[in-house]
Amino acid sequence: MNDTEEKIRTFIIEELGFDGDRAAFTSDTKLLDENVLDSLGVYELVTYLEGQYGIEVMDEEMVPENFGTITSLVALVETKRAG
Repeated sequence: MNDTEEKIRTFIIEELGFDGDRAAFTSDTKLLDENVLDSLGVYELVTYLEGQYGIEVMDEEMVPENFGTITSLVALVETKRAG
């Protein structure tokens, strides 16, 4: 697990209050389908990502393809940071 993955996972657990089975919470857990994130959680996560990584997440980027898993979130962050 890379640093970005770990930071996002920790944020979801500690700040968004994930109370499921942490051992089963992997980078490929379906965040939206398994109700790990709701609409407020997505908003809070976007705010965190923008502040933590100095990126701007556009409205059109807030789609399941980008917010479906931690893996897809890491890809979004890396793409945005690369310019």
